Amino acid sequence: MTVPLQDSQANRFHAIDRIIAGEDATAPEVYQYVRALQTAIGEGASLCERIARRLIALKHRVVFLFTGFVVPDFYPQGENDGPLGTLALARALQRLEARPVIWVDPELLDTLRWLAGEFGTPIPIHPIHSETLTARAHEPDAVIAIEKPGTNAAGRLHTFDGAAILGGSEPIDSLFHQWNERGTFTLGIGDRGNEIGFGRWASVVHRLRPATTTCRCGCGGGVVSTTETEYLLPAAVSNWGAYGLAAALAHITSNASLAFHPDEERRLLHVAAVRGCVDGVHRRCGFGVDGIEGECSVDVVRSLYELASDRKA
Repeated sequence: MTVPLQDSQANRFHAIDRIIAGEDATAPEVYQYVRALQTAIGEGASLCERIARRLIALKHRVVFLFTGFVVPDFYPQGENDGPLGTLALARALQRLEARPVIWVDPELLDTLRWLAGEFGTPIPIHPIHSETLTARAHEPDAVIAIEKPGTNAAGRLHTFDGAAILGGSEPIDSLFHQWNERGTFTLGIGDRGNEIGFGRWASVVHRLRPATTTCRCGCGGGVVSTTETEYLLPAAVSNWGAYGLAAALAHITSNASLAFHPDEERRLLHVAAVRGCVDGVHRRCGFGVDGIEGECSVDVVRSLYELASDRKA
């Protein structure tokens, strides 16, 4: 039986949704786009709360988390949106006694292990190889894709601005189709619509962002992924979506250790840059993510942490 939340609690979860949508942290058009998506998907309910309450039920369960966005011409060592959020959410799940396993594009494997060491997070991290994953597809009770490119209607991967991904990230959409058919819990966290999870909401993305209906490679499929997940969490930056879930978990359980701390965001953004991970919009290494200054992202994490833990960061 679900116990109704008090208004103050409900407001707090909705505040988390707004923060990850980029309220006061991104351009108004970005915030409005993400909030419109969240509203359409959640039908007025908080997405972060709804998803977090499902994640709590994964105690002792195996959770596969996928990340990595590698494009040889633009991000040969991957981008920094995705890996940081994956580590934050994986740690929260581990502290809830779930059994997370991270899968990442081979080009990012050493970097993610390095970041996990900085983060103090002893979680298994493996390279994405289709044969290995196919052999282990029966293992997870839940699968989560965070900033993972998904195939469009023509079966191709694209960057947010319409360039085809040739080489780099390997498609894993067929596995998500299998998991959906089996009834495995599936979750996608993304921002621009070209990531796994947006399939059911492609028409909404097209309406809100008409430019996504076309691409630059001529395949005719646009940039939006057609791969569905049971749950989708849109955010202005995919990392922020994962941080928002960690904050929601911290609030629900009254366990502040589940939340990501702003000092961790600052440190890991610096380490990711040193390791060759790029800002996916500026397409260069630096202290920032998705075209947003690093300290702005740190402030977003601080807001989430303080909201979740009732303490100053």
